[in-house]
Amino acid sequence: MAKFCIDPGHVGSDSGAVGPPGLMEKDVALAVALQLKGMLEGGGHEVVMTRDSDIDVGYAYDSATVELQARCDISNNAGVDYFVSIHCNAACPEAHGSETWCSDGSERGTALAQIFDSNIVTLGLTDRGVKTTAQERLYVLIHTNAPAVLVETVFISNPEEEQQLVDPAFQAQLAGAIFNGLLQVE
Repeated sequence: MAKFCIDPGHVGSDSGAVGPPGLMEKDVALAVALQLKGMLEGGGHEVVMTRDSDIDVGYAYDSATVELQARCDISNNAGVDYFVSIHCNAACPEAHGSETWCSDGSERGTALAQIFDSNIVTLGLTDRGVKTTAQERLYVLIHTNAPAVLVETVFISNPEEEQQLVDPAFQAQLAGAIFNGLLQVE
């Protein structure tokens, strides 16, 4: 059985993106991550969480780098097989769909991102594709030892997609798609 680190994006003093009526990325990311944790543990896998509540991983009001390094340290010190960071995307209200990020040059990370991407779009989401740290330097993907992916589920800034994110059934579908992706790489 594999050992996974699940990283619900943002926390505490950093809400992440906020949708039009006030839904916070940190809350959605945690809800999806906790469902994913339950699925993995139910399948006999070991799960390490960077957080399981709305408490900063480092210290409240740490710099972004210190907070992100604390997440990487949890994963690196636990010696996990895979690292998965869960987020919601944000841009203009018209932006929509899902995308998955991986570290540029990581063959295992790229393979995992491609599997995630193909699983998540089965939920009827627009496929924004797989992107790498060559396009944007995402700290947790660069400083985590295990093959790592960052999943941008859907756009919290899009009113229709935000309504999906509020729904626990949709959150479970997202967790299930990520879970199915992890099972394919094991």
